[in-house]
Amino acid sequence: MGLLERWQLQRTHLTCPATNWKYVVGACQESEADLVMLDLEDSIPKDDGALLDCARDNIAKALTTLDWGTRKRCFRPRGHALDPELEDVRAVVTAAGAQLEGLVYPKVEHEDEVIRLDLQLTALERTLGLPAGQIRVAVLIESVLAEERAFAIAAAGTRLFALVFGAFDYWSSLGAQVPYRFDHPLVDHARIRIAKAAASVNVPAIAEMTLNYPTKEKTESDREAALVECRRDAVHALELGFAGKWCGIPAQLAVTNSVFSPVKEQLDAALVRVRAYRDAEQRGVGALMIHGRMADRATDRVDRVVLARARRQGLIDDRTAHDLGLDA
Repeated sequence: MGLLERWQLQRTHLTCPATNWKYVVGACQESEADLVMLDLEDSIPKDDGALLDCARDNIAKALTTLDWGTRKRCFRPRGHALDPELEDVRAVVTAAGAQLEGLVYPKVEHEDEVIRLDLQLTALERTLGLPAGQIRVAVLIESVLAEERAFAIAAAGTRLFALVFGAFDYWSSLGAQVPYRFDHPLVDHARIRIAKAAASVNVPAIAEMTLNYPTKEKTESDREAALVECRRDAVHALELGFAGKWCGIPAQLAVTNSVFSPVKEQLDAALVRVRAYRDAEQRGVGALMIHGRMADRATDRVDRVVLARARRQGLIDDRTAHDLGLDA
């Protein structure tokens, strides 16, 4: 899998507090996540320097000693408001930059923050002898202002690998007088804008977390209800153009991965149509009917999006991909 394809596959981001080594090991070595993000922001009380140092050390230890398998190796620094001098970034990159693949930067309000982070990473890579551009960046959109500037934020810098929606901070930024609802029109409006901004620079949009966890202390019926809620949220995000979702516990991963993987019937139908259109083009035909539906270059592009996603997940072999021009 090439570098671009690797970063397109982000069905699940598993967030894990960097303060808890047991959780870190489980997330990095045992989970079904496509990406693991070790967290320094929400999991550490403000001004707790000792716990922050411990968490930074755990991230460096995880990057340099654990086998992450195919999981993308990322962490979340505290962001501009809590760490204006980017001390988290410097500390982790200096300690383990060779093993770090990306970071998830929270509460971005303006594209200048992305550019400043990009420049800092460039300087660190140069100083440490790391390949230029090795460390990628995902940006969290978590406020009304960030939503408004989403396209400019997405286009800033050179390292973006995802736009992530922070729905709960976003809701608080609205100052709404009603409780948060996953399908509130204002929330969906933000989702739609983020999905479009991500698509404009060809990176995935990643949906927010479902906070109702299927934890062990709950009854079996309550755990099942929590997973149903997680699936509901994932399906809703998928329908609005998102490619993946944050998970806060490994038990949410299987259901989320399944939602963001192509359905077999959808994949089989796309393969039939792409083959039929390829054969028609070879005969000099630009448009045709396939099972009673018109097909042309535009519908072929839609089907190829499905096939590209399936290939990234290993559902299409190299020979088929080459035959259909998916590797072009």
